[in-house]
Amino acid sequence: MFTRHSLPTVIAIVSTFVVPSLAQAQQLANEKYKLANGMTVILHQDRSVPQVTVNIWYHVGARNEPVGRSGFAHLFEHLMFMGTNRVPGSDFDVIMETGGGANNASTSLDRTNYFSSGPSSLLPTLLWLDADRLEDMGLFMTKEKVDKQIAVVRNERRQVIENAPYQKASDDSTRLLYPDNHPYYNGVMGPHATIESATVQDVKDFFASFYVPNNASLVVAGDFDPAVVKPMIEQMYGTLPVGNVATARDVPEIKLDRVVRQTSLDKVAQPGVFLSYHSPAIYAEGDAECDLIAAMLSSGNNSRLYQRLVVQEELATEVAAYQESAGLSSIFRVTVIAKPDARLEQIEKIVDEEIAKLTKDGPDAKDLASRKSAVELAKVSSLQSLQERADRLNEYDFYLGTPDGLQKDLARYRGVTGESIKAWAAKVLTPNARLVQYVLPEEVERTSNPRDERPKDFAKAAFTPPTAESFVLENGLNVQVFSKPGLPLVHVELVAKPQTTTDTAATMGRATLMADMLSEGTKSLTGEQFASELQAIGASFGVGASQDAVSASMTVLRTGLEKGLDLMSQAVLTPRMDQADFDRVKTLQLQNLEQANDDPNAIASKIASRMVWTAGNPYAVPVSGTQATVEPLKLADIVAAHGTLLQPKHATLIVSGDVSVADAKKLVTNSLGAWKASSTQASAAADAKFDATQASGMRIFVVDRPDAVQTVIHLRSPGATYSDKNRVATDMLNTILGGSFTSRLNQNLRERNGFTYGAGSRVSAGRFVGQFVARTSVQSAVTAPALKEFFFELNRIRSGDISADEAAKARETVLNDVVSNFGTLEGTAATAAEIITVGGTWSDIAADVKALQAVDASMLNALAPKVVDVNKAVLVLVGDKATILAALQDATLADLKLPAPTIVDAEGEPIGKAAADKGASIFGG
Repeated sequence: MFTRHSLPTVIAIVSTFVVPSLAQAQQLANEKYKLANGMTVILHQDRSVPQVTVNIWYHVGARNEPVGRSGFAHLFEHLMFMGTNRVPGSDFDVIMETGGGANNASTSLDRTNYFSSGPSSLLPTLLWLDADRLEDMGLFMTKEKVDKQIAVVRNERRQVIENAPYQKASDDSTRLLYPDNHPYYNGVMGPHATIESATVQDVKDFFASFYVPNNASLVVAGDFDPAVVKPMIEQMYGTLPVGNVATARDVPEIKLDRVVRQTSLDKVAQPGVFLSYHSPAIYAEGDAECDLIAAMLSSGNNSRLYQRLVVQEELATEVAAYQESAGLSSIFRVTVIAKPDARLEQIEKIVDEEIAKLTKDGPDAKDLASRKSAVELAKVSSLQSLQERADRLNEYDFYLGTPDGLQKDLARYRGVTGESIKAWAAKVLTPNARLVQYVLPEEVERTSNPRDERPKDFAKAAFTPPTAESFVLENGLNVQVFSKPGLPLVHVELVAKPQTTTDTAATMGRATLMADMLSEGTKSLTGEQFASELQAIGASFGVGASQDAVSASMTVLRTGLEKGLDLMSQAVLTPRMDQADFDRVKTLQLQNLEQANDDPNAIASKIASRMVWTAGNPYAVPVSGTQATVEPLKLADIVAAHGTLLQPKHATLIVSGDVSVADAKKLVTNSLGAWKASSTQASAAADAKFDATQASGMRIFVVDRPDAVQTVIHLRSPGATYSDKNRVATDMLNTILGGSFTSRLNQNLRERNGFTYGAGSRVSAGRFVGQFVARTSVQSAVTAPALKEFFFELNRIRSGDISADEAAKARETVLNDVVSNFGTLEGTAATAAEIITVGGTWSDIAADVKALQAVDASMLNALAPKVVDVNKAVLVLVGDKATILAALQDATLADLKLPAPTIVDAEGEPIGKAAADKGASIFGG
């Protein structure tokens, strides 16, 4: 999946559905009705935060595309943002972001959806914008718009398929599984040839065939008054004329009665095995069984394929199985990323053996129950998100004919038995009718009507961030409880923040390994048993590490909170720390580091960090480390790190969800009250220095990837820390330059020039260091003009040309980002965790919101040269060396006076002449 005069009669169908069993405390009500022109409307009210979302599904995807027009539905998704007479150019996004809103769209095999969200006051504008383009997009289409988005979509194809590891095989798979007259044959994106062939008349015909009210369903969800919004919907959408929806294409019978094999080469470090089977359509009988079969095969370290291929046989570093569900038919996929020296035939044989065991013996009853609980946890957890609720209502209505589909959806999984698992495994996972792909490493893009005027937005609703009830256990552990009754879910996050960084530059990767080992079992439970216990109570457990903190988190059904906290405390306080587990986890980390060198963006980020910071700076090295820092680590180092980093007096437990403060205090005291500080008190990086590299100007580093279809452009410079008084203004400045869809970088490089699928920037203000990053990936052939425009935008914002309108728009975008963080339990906890990690206080949120109002264009213009400091920056270019060097010598870049580049390898080590003379120009002379 790849973001008129009369008032017709409205026919209303009102319904309410209640989430059964798991979520009886949460009633998700909806009102569904149809406008007289056939448009479906679904309303869902939630007034907990002043936010709204608008979600429109058009019933058109790859399955509806005319023959010879593969990829057209996805191209049209992009064209829908190209402007109308009332809202020309990029004003759609400008208007939305000025009001604090955001939007995107996606295309699947079966549908295209457009979704926007923002403060509830913006709802009239959100509705108006979508109604306007539904009416007029086709009328105001031009060749210039079509050609521009063709270039953008082709760049997207290059980025997500042609320049991404293993994705070319995935792209090939649909053409090998389906006959050439099947709608799914070319997938969603389509080939370059059909994308390029699109004409303006094609676009207008497509619009008239599918973008009509009787082929669409509109969901409005969030903080609104139906009595106010329904007449607005009637006025905006009800006066649109009925369209003639194109008839569906004939769908040929799918019958794969043999094994189809393909072996291909890709720019990857590790080979892969990819198995694909035809399977039941979405929501059809057997679809749920296939989901659960996939989970049993590959979800978690206790799954069958993970245990066999990663743990026992040590032939693979990654395994995945999943049901890729769609409306006409689905594909069941098994993916194995092999170790470099593994025999792919042996891996294929082992996969078949494990499938055969499941088919013959069926699942373990406890494992099946755990997998069902995990599905329910995921589905109920997703309902925290207003956007997800809106999309789910549309999905159920599209596939099931009613938005009241949650009960039926959950019932599919509850009804699965061991026998039905066996039956569907035997029916779908047939070794004599499937696609087998091996990927091997290579050796080395009118009339007046109610929509003519934008309606006035509603008054802005006041927003006050939720506050936590805090208490401290006797051992010094700080606990923050955000009680939020509703969905029967609780999210728990433990943040352990040492006095300085979690690792030194020389030991980087140790904290990551230590965190990973927390998932490998406890003193009394193996890793497999630990995972099974979590699944049995409907809990998910995760760990993480950064240079600043180590974290462990859990999302659990309320009924399993007590048991979940007990398991979490065992993992944190008494992890298993088994030598065999450590050897495996360390090996996987080393292999993942090697595999990261297949990703040009990861390479650019790693080298930029290394060059910006001095050699001893912990931030010069990725938190997962390098081969050189991880290879020497022993289990004893990890045990020592556990004692050093996980200290109750330096930790905070955040509890967010359906639990009272009193209950939380009792449960947390019982589970973590016995946690005692380790005798190892020394900081892991007590003598760390956080200096930036001193340089007289910008430095350029080039990494060669011969024949790469794209060039990665990555610029990084040191920035201010969290304590900086200008941090709020810096966020606004970044939003203008590269922090939103309508940012300058994205509008120039993507929207105006079609060089890239996306361009942006970010600022990170941490406890010890801050950074500014601007980046993009462009088609190799346009490296020179893309670099020219990239630096044009950096220098333009440094010149001080930010307008009052830009500042106002950025203010609303930043404010809405703050508000939207509190829409989910995880978002609330993540916000608290971030503030703890950087050394802030909860009052900073309200203070920052207040400070936003005082930042104006003059302040931003004064700040810009300090934040976007190209003279202290490192520019990393990853792609075809000959293309990049030719681009850097291009006459159009002469005014930039760029320094001579240094050629480095994927680790940042100089090679060639640069290794012998690091300061010499590679251009000679």
